Amino acid sequence: MEFGASNYYIIGELITCWVSLLLCVNIVLSFSLYDKRQRLFLYATGATFLAALFDIFSVFAITFYEDIPIPLCTLVSTIYFIFLIVCPYVMSEYALDIAAEHSKYKKVWSTISTSVYIIYLLIILINTKTGWVFRYDFFQGYIRGPLKYMTYSLSAFYGGFIILTVVIYRKSLARRLFWVFVAYPFVSLFFVGIQFFYPHVILTGIASFTSVLFAYVTVQSYLMEMNFVTGLMTEGKLKKRLSMQKKGGVLYIFTIDNINMVQSCLDVAELNLMFHKIGSIFLNYYPRDSYIISINRLAAIGRTIDEVSEKGNLISEEIKKLSLDINSFIPIPIESYSAAIEFSKDDNEYDSMIDLVNNMLNKAKLNQLHKLQICDESIFVDRERKRYIYRILRRELNLDSEQFQVWFQPIYSIEKKKFVYMEALSRLQSTELGDIPPQEFVQVAENRGLIEMLGFVAFEKVCKFISDNRDTVDAVSINFSVYQMMNPNVVANVLDTIKRFSLTPSNIIMEITESIFIDNYELVMKNMLELTKAGVKFYLDDFGTGYSNLTNVISLPFSTIKMDRSLVLAMEESQRGVSLFFDLVSTFKGVGFKILVEGVETNNQNYLVERAGVDYIQGFLYSRPLPAQDCIELFKRLENQKKRS
Repeated sequence: MEFGASNYYIIGELITCWVSLLLCVNIVLSFSLYDKRQRLFLYATGATFLAALFDIFSVFAITFYEDIPIPLCTLVSTIYFIFLIVCPYVMSEYALDIAAEHSKYKKVWSTISTSVYIIYLLIILINTKTGWVFRYDFFQGYIRGPLKYMTYSLSAFYGGFIILTVVIYRKSLARRLFWVFVAYPFVSLFFVGIQFFYPHVILTGIASFTSVLFAYVTVQSYLMEMNFVTGLMTEGKLKKRLSMQKKGGVLYIFTIDNINMVQSCLDVAELNLMFHKIGSIFLNYYPRDSYIISINRLAAIGRTIDEVSEKGNLISEEIKKLSLDINSFIPIPIESYSAAIEFSKDDNEYDSMIDLVNNMLNKAKLNQLHKLQICDESIFVDRERKRYIYRILRRELNLDSEQFQVWFQPIYSIEKKKFVYMEALSRLQSTELGDIPPQEFVQVAENRGLIEMLGFVAFEKVCKFISDNRDTVDAVSINFSVYQMMNPNVVANVLDTIKRFSLTPSNIIMEITESIFIDNYELVMKNMLELTKAGVKFYLDDFGTGYSNLTNVISLPFSTIKMDRSLVLAMEESQRGVSLFFDLVSTFKGVGFKILVEGVETNNQNYLVERAGVDYIQGFLYSRPLPAQDCIELFKRLENQKKRS
């Protein structure tokens, strides 16, 4: 009898049973079992618990074999041996699933690992007949067989299997995960080695559990920094990665511009599948350095501009194929822009780089540049210019400013054959930087949180203009942004301002786009209804520039539909464009709307829109935007001419 009736140290197994049971409960209660890798952790931990538990039972069977039926002793030890190798086997599958997820040889490796365990399982099951591993004798007790060291050999095999797997597929693993899988077998073999040389110190469970716990804690902390839908790391991890960067690199940002439209066309499952596929594309090119910053923005860190340019083009092509695939679940093309900025180990401040990237992406969107934008000296100049514009706006956004002005573009009534009112347009004139185009300073205001202030200061200037020219001006239309309409005090602010300048609500026409309803339809509609009830009119601006929900258009209190210039240009391109425009005008007028067309610049365009039956025309053919006084003089001059005629 090799062991005899000696005492065994099983405190380690008792601790393993308790702690592994707690870990199993934690995994189950985390509601994360939908994830295959979480389930593998559960299997490994559960097998460790059962192996440690039956190891304790087996120790009692070995020690008190004379008082326990031999078949029961054999059964207990057999169950122990069955579960003993489950943990190393499952962890080898876990390492394979993470490291070789996209490998075509994954199934081959998995078959080898599984086959070894199945052979081992068969040997254990027939051991009751062969005694190759162990047997019980009524007189001698527990006796080891010729394969008594098989479990040690298999533990070493699976340890080597894990190391070989992560070494072969090292490029697809984060550095932290690579080293934890390399260390995992050695942690386990350390305790196995102690038991090998000191058989009375039972550490089988400790060997499995310590290594599993080590892997679990490390991997879980890594997964906390990961987005599960895309498989990409989060923005927090990107910031940390850049701050710890020991050498320079290139930050690559990819943004989906029409994400709202894509979202509206997909259900949750389809949207998640789309992001999973996009995440897989990124991981294919940047397996260790792919990140998700927001729902529509992804990032990666490359080594050189040339490398990022090449991979960026390939990523764009793959995502384009994804959206154009005839079997794709995405019903509309994905519109995207991308930018890259080179950084050094001493100049890698995240917010500063993102600020520059945003400038590039905005510029790309404005000019419809879908090619990768690379940061150069002009970007830094542009950033400094925008900072200067921001300072100018902070200084000039007030009622008395002479640099922040409101200009006016007259609007012509076909029925009355004259200008009847005008649209207010913000201008930033004669600054230190000269005249700043509206699209430039409005963008700065939006990015720097000044757009709401800009809108209300412009509104105050419009009210003052109407008040100063009551004999000439009946009404002025002015654009209200989403930020203004989302302000819970917008109704009070508008009506108080109108009252302060002794005007009536009918003097004001508010132009809003339909995109204003995306974020908070109920609040915006409530504000619109209150202002309409007070006497303010609403125009739907930019109809024809994007997706329009006709149900909203009809149900909301718009009095006039403002057709975008793109519809006017479409009429000149084809007969279909003419038919579409005429049908739209007829449909809207049929349900009581007035029609205003903007962007009319030629006599031919004017002829077409008049034939269509529109009510109002706005465009360079009639008048360009004019400073306040010039616009008043134009109105008075035309009125005098009409009187003389």
